[in-house]
Amino acid sequence: MRTEEIQYSPFKLHGKYLVVVTKRPHLGTFLCSYNFYVGNNTKRIFSPSSLPKFIQVKLAMINSIPKEDWNIEQYENYLLEVDCYAHRKNFTKNPEFKNIGWCMSDSIYVIVMSEDELSELKGISIDPRKESQRESQTHTQRT
Repeated sequence: MRTEEIQYSPFKLHGKYLVVVTKRPHLGTFLCSYNFYVGNNTKRIFSPSSLPKFIQVKLAMINSIPKEDWNIEQYENYLLEVDCYAHRKNFTKNPEFKNIGWCMSDSIYVIVMSEDELSELKGISIDPRKESQRESQTHTQRT
């Protein structure tokens, strides 16, 4: 799959967001970066150490499954973005991962996220105190 063709990520399905992630090695090193396609021709790039904790956990869980247990496409150059969202075929052997994510190839993942997780990934901070304050002001009567 050519990354310049990614246009639907994040893909909303059943109230969750499916985000395409590409893992790119740095030439000549053992390091890599993760590119998250978060919409509007925008991607966020993280090193393994700068990944948000919830992403680290999901990637660790996905990588704990042997590659042969995923329905990995052997020729990722022929893989289309739409194939990434056909989630039923992607986790037939691992149905418990339908709310976590799955592996499409050695370098392409799909991570399932809530709206709050996607906002955090985009760099939008959500302050739960503001929502709580707004609710309490709504329910408070002034005398």
